[in-house]
Amino acid sequence: MVKRYCSTIAKQGTGKIFKVTFEYDGAGFCGWQTQAQGERTVQGEIEAVLSKIFEHPVKVVASGRTDSGVHARSQVISFKADTRMKPLEIQRAMNRLLPKDIAVHEVRQFKSDFHAQYNVKEKTYRYTILNRQYHSAFLKDRVYFYPFPLNIPNMRKAAKFLIGSHDFKSFQAYDPRRAECQTKRTIKKITIKKEGDLVHIDVTADGFLYKMVRNIAGTLVSIGSGRLPPGDMPKILKAKNREMAWDTAPAEGLCLMKVKY
Repeated sequence: MVKRYCSTIAKQGTGKIFKVTFEYDGAGFCGWQTQAQGERTVQGEIEAVLSKIFEHPVKVVASGRTDSGVHARSQVISFKADTRMKPLEIQRAMNRLLPKDIAVHEVRQFKSDFHAQYNVKEKTYRYTILNRQYHSAFLKDRVYFYPFPLNIPNMRKAAKFLIGSHDFKSFQAYDPRRAECQTKRTIKKITIKKEGDLVHIDVTADGFLYKMVRNIAGTLVSIGSGRLPPGDMPKILKAKNREMAWDTAPAEGLCLMKVKY
């Protein structure tokens, strides 16, 4: 796991340690993290429910933050709480009180220390493109609608250059509030699959920079459309310059698929 201790390590409080695996539809949220202006966030909803269940304030730590409109099929949080409730009771209580766009898969208790962010070994994100000439009324918040032809073999050729340990600064969006201490990451696997009208870009890595997957997806789309040749990918990596990569792909196509510990 890449260590990133630029800011104060999030405190999980005192009590028993719990790990929660859950999913959410990101369309109705202003991202994961609690916002100063009181916008609706996933973290805000979960902490409010847990604080109600345990009757004391509960702060949670996530495996990573997702932006506004980004989804998760398997996000993970950890927290501490003073309770005699069993994990299954906590799961049922959370699902009863949480809004319908969040669903808890599992709650586990840990006797030893567990931290949802700093114990991560790898994560897998999926970026999905709807590649046909008309949009979908049902998938509008789940995919990036791209109505022009895509050369999938060229996208796969370019993606191979990203596998391994590299400095991915060219694919890091700038945000002073989320600046990383260092920008080297290891991409373990990239697959690009076409299923009917859908193109799935799956990226597994030990960690991700801010908007890294969306910037990679946008660059791969530019290669698939013929605006860039596949051989430009090593030049983009080597440049360590965000301006060398292509536009950021829209948030709705991105989903956190799996977190491995």
